[in-house]
Amino acid sequence: MKKVSKLTMVGLVSLSVIATGCSSGTSSDANSNGGNAAKGSEKGVKLSLLSWNNEKEMKPVMDGFMAQNPNVSFDFQTAPPVKDYIAKLQTMLLSDSATDLFIIAAENRNEVIDGGYALDLTNQPFVQTMLDGNKPMLSKNGKVYAFTQTGWVGGLFYNKALFKKAGIEQEPQTWNEFIEACKKLKAAGIIPFYDNMQDVTMMHDGLFANLTLSGDPNFDEKIFKGEKTFEQGWTEPLKAFKTGLLDNKILTADMIGLTGDQIVNEFALGNVAMFTGGPWSINTIQQANPNLAYSMMAIPGPKPGGNYYAGAPGVGFAVNSKTKRKDEALKFIEYLASPEGLKKFEEGTGAIITAKGYESKVHPSIEKAYKEGLLQGKFYLPMVSWSRNQEALRNQLTISTQDMVVGKITPEDAAKSLDKKMKEMDKK
Repeated sequence: MKKVSKLTMVGLVSLSVIATGCSSGTSSDANSNGGNAAKGSEKGVKLSLLSWNNEKEMKPVMDGFMAQNPNVSFDFQTAPPVKDYIAKLQTMLLSDSATDLFIIAAENRNEVIDGGYALDLTNQPFVQTMLDGNKPMLSKNGKVYAFTQTGWVGGLFYNKALFKKAGIEQEPQTWNEFIEACKKLKAAGIIPFYDNMQDVTMMHDGLFANLTLSGDPNFDEKIFKGEKTFEQGWTEPLKAFKTGLLDNKILTADMIGLTGDQIVNEFALGNVAMFTGGPWSINTIQQANPNLAYSMMAIPGPKPGGNYYAGAPGVGFAVNSKTKRKDEALKFIEYLASPEGLKKFEEGTGAIITAKGYESKVHPSIEKAYKEGLLQGKFYLPMVSWSRNQEALRNQLTISTQDMVVGKITPEDAAKSLDKKMKEMDKK
């Protein structure tokens, strides 16, 4: 998941811990292809931008902006999502060295907004381009603090040739069929499935949505009102994860160390039959293996049809409230919201554009996910739905999952650990 983290900026606690995430980013001056940029100009402005899209992905939109604004160049910085990006941004904010523009995600929105780090964008004309459904994730008390022009849907990518080789004739329609498909792949000598266990996995998202949210759409809201517990809502999804994937050794402890990039590359090379990913995975797959036949399906649930995908509004671009280049920063977001900016962002990142008046072209592999998942609202990301302590809870779920994978705790223990973490955070 190109996601989103819980640094209680309010508590801005563990700076020393967070600082370890700062080494992952890169910085470069992106002005060579924008033409003349600020080179040699007394009025030149260097706009700093921290993104979790890499420079190659952001290049088309930055070049387009610089072509229209030759006095502006970029100090571009990046860090991979989610943990590393959020750690880097948090450290920059705490040390008063944050970039003029940065990304807000579901995982850190409360901390950034509550800390006063993002400029209020509510009355900016470009906000009208945002889908109403995308605004809540980036808003507080009716004010909008970041601009997003995208949404994303994630699910299970599968390799059609490997399915055929293992004798799997159609997409698994239920959780049991999915596990049986994994067993067939193993029997054929094929690694069935990789999931990124360094974060809350999309399997968790889909299983919770299919098993709990489908029966009570307000379950998360009830947790945060004290009417329900994580134990009540998450035990069954985590039990399904364990009995299906761990007990059958489809996911194993040695896979915990796999990074998202490694997983995508292994899939692109035909070394694993399935992985959970999103639109951001497609460019890598296409570049590594343009002839690969693959598609995305929903996370299977107990019943066929109507199952959930992972997904959420896209991350938002925010303006640093302390920037000295406010006009240029706002102008960049205005460009992002323009027809040309939307097209170039789509071209570079492969993201699904959901801005008003723009028809996004999606890759054939995710067309079904786009129509059945994103457009029908059949997607779920806990960090968007959880109303507070998102980052602490996300970290706890990730740690508990890894402990479950290595056999240290049970699904029941993992679910209870979320209630315990919530109580700890609420006391702070």
